[in-house]
Amino acid sequence: MEYRVSAADRAAFKRCRRQWDFAAAIRRSLRPRRPATFDLDRAVRDALAVYYFPGMWDWASTIVLPLVGKALDDSLGRQRAAIGVDRCGDAEWQAICDRAHLVVERYFGWAPMVDRFSPIRVETDFDAVVPDPAAPERGLVGPGGGGIHYTGRIDLLAIDAHDRYWIVRHRVLDEPFPPTEQLLLDEDSVTGCWAWSRFYDGMEVAGTIYNELSASPSGVPMPQAERRRGGIPQHEPSGGGRGVSSPRRAYVRGRPAESTERIDQTERDGLRRTVIRRDAAEIRSAGAQLAAEVLDMISVDVRVYPNPVPAHCSACAFVAPCLAVHDGRPVEPLLASDYRPRPAIAVERGRLGGTPFGVGRGWVPGREE
Repeated sequence: MEYRVSAADRAAFKRCRRQWDFAAAIRRSLRPRRPATFDLDRAVRDALAVYYFPGMWDWASTIVLPLVGKALDDSLGRQRAAIGVDRCGDAEWQAICDRAHLVVERYFGWAPMVDRFSPIRVETDFDAVVPDPAAPERGLVGPGGGGIHYTGRIDLLAIDAHDRYWIVRHRVLDEPFPPTEQLLLDEDSVTGCWAWSRFYDGMEVAGTIYNELSASPSGVPMPQAERRRGGIPQHEPSGGGRGVSSPRRAYVRGRPAESTERIDQTERDGLRRTVIRRDAAEIRSAGAQLAAEVLDMISVDVRVYPNPVPAHCSACAFVAPCLAVHDGRPVEPLLASDYRPRPAIAVERGRLGGTPFGVGRGWVPGREE
């Protein structure tokens, strides 16, 4: 039996072990039967997966942006169906759609000025064997003798003008942007660089690009008269069409000087781009730390206990069974009625590009996580 530890499972183990025990693939592996709220971050990432699809990177924005707008609407529609149309009235639904479109439309007007890369892959899984801390050249083995894998998904793999590979992470935030130091210490992203290079034949990753979009921007919203459904802001030059140069490719007009700074950051009107370079020693250290944590997860003596903190509990999908355990009430009937098994983790490498409607999941948004 092989064990698979996801980035979300690892975060839950460090945040609250009771939640981890309910949700992790190597534990009960449960999820709610119906989500409680909309996930704007997921919907925007689905839209950006189409925006940055490699096979359409040379296409004019007049062609691409309507497809992006449709991907956003489709993602929100799937979420509404999962939540239940009866639990989301038309007025609430329209407000959610308008908010989502405003976020991505503002991004489309900004991204061509800061994108200094070409997309290689979007929404692609990785699956890396976790090394044994005592013998890093070997994989870690679980209690049943099976290998242990670390799995996850990257939003975007990009290459810059100097042939360096970067992992790009899209984030939609309701709260203010976190301090830059918090991004520097973001172990999930550093571990993603380690896992990607281990899974994809030793590919060297230069670092992480954080693409942050505020859902409550301080900038002035675009006037309604200047917005068009489908996510097409009015900045497209005349003569657009397939094969015509798109403003998304503006960076190719010149080869920029290669920066030597550890951190490069630019911010405007509720949008922030942060480039963080990661050296080889930092990336190797992330793999070693992951192995140490996984050893704790698979231990037969692992202790399961809650970590009740308002910031965690308010967004936790397992509050009801947690309270049942706390009160000494039977928890199994509640789990059987309100939760269901998570699907098995199936890792696919995604696609390099090609046609946007081909087989595979290189561009397809909406995968359950």
